Amino acid sequence: MTVQLVREDVELPARADEVGRAVVDGLRAARCTAAEVDAAVLQSLDADELTAVVEEAAGLEAQAAAVKLAALAEADRRRLAQELGASGTDAWAARLTGTTRGVAAGGIWLARLLEEKYDATREAFAAGTINVEQARVIVRAAERLPDGVTDAQRREAEAGLVARGVEGLDPARLRRAARRMLEVVSKEAADEHEATQLQEDERAADNETWMWLQDRGNGTFEGRFVIPELDGSLLLAYLERLSSPRKLARNRAGDLVQDDTLPTDGPQLSGPELMGLALTELIEHLPADGFGRGGAGVMVHLDYQHLLDGLASARLDTGAIISAGEARRLACTAGIIPAVFGGRSVPLDLGYESRLFSTGQARALSARHDTCAAEGCQRPFAWCDIHHRAPWSKRGPTDLANAVPLCGWHHRRAHDSRFDLTYLPTGEVRYKRRR
Repeated sequence: MTVQLVREDVELPARADEVGRAVVDGLRAARCTAAEVDAAVLQSLDADELTAVVEEAAGLEAQAAAVKLAALAEADRRRLAQELGASGTDAWAARLTGTTRGVAAGGIWLARLLEEKYDATREAFAAGTINVEQARVIVRAAERLPDGVTDAQRREAEAGLVARGVEGLDPARLRRAARRMLEVVSKEAADEHEATQLQEDERAADNETWMWLQDRGNGTFEGRFVIPELDGSLLLAYLERLSSPRKLARNRAGDLVQDDTLPTDGPQLSGPELMGLALTELIEHLPADGFGRGGAGVMVHLDYQHLLDGLASARLDTGAIISAGEARRLACTAGIIPAVFGGRSVPLDLGYESRLFSTGQARALSARHDTCAAEGCQRPFAWCDIHHRAPWSKRGPTDLANAVPLCGWHHRRAHDSRFDLTYLPTGEVRYKRRR
């Protein structure tokens, strides 16, 4: 490993005190030590020593990042960039660190908040027990706490989340845990906050969803997309199943057979290639008539109280966490199996796909509607979900009198608390935003 040393032409000012010189000298010494670690040194280490090197290097990296951010906060407080003729602290920092102004601005934002408000996070970060991404997750989560939370409650919630980070939660899992960071204050507060965060995230995900797909002109398409966590989790679950064929299986007679079409040696398909093939298989097996019901079932675990009040969260067996309101919307769609629990996780009701609108009911409903029932919407019936007018969560029956076809967009709005629905004599549905 090679590390570029600090330029020797950088001289400390004569007025720098001994503490300041010790800080700079210490950082230089750490860089010199790191520069001495090369491949030959690492090859001579045993498993325990290599493990220790990785752990210590990670801690050093976190501490160095903490020192850099603290220095940026101090430079910003002094308006040092203006003295040096830079257009801002972000531009000055970007030049010194080789990053962009946007990245530098994000670091300054984090540094300022760590200095002003988040002592527990700052101390763990400085000690190297959490890294910069974990610190960023904690601060962002704390900044999103509701206005009614007191400073003492915020500090308690922050400390609890810091402890989870120190225990080893990576940024993605720490971000999920942050939705319930108020649980150290009260379960009710955590439920309400989690519900609010999930609903806000889901609405933001709707706005950020996009897809780009282009014919490359050589028999292939290429594209990119951004979709909500729920849909991404479902898509990933389906693709992982399709991209994991078993080498050994049994035929109809029960004999063990081997699939010779799968590679055993030589060049292997990469992960992205396997996922690409799985996607093509999924696309080719999608229902084509508009009435089909998905073959893959997904279990949704939800507390009965949250089913009624729409607070807190529901968990899919894919691992995704969604809002209770989103779970109620999914109860209208095919392939979703609701598992409702009472206190202490006692099963109250395990729904089955037969409780959803059947293919026959969908066909009968298509005789009344050839498009989405939302007033003025022209999306074809084949693109619609069958929505319960009286909510399934409140024991609304699964019959034609309680059925209405809604496209994906209007179905989400039907479960959005910001809208009121009126069912017109014409069979259409009128949406009105609540004031």
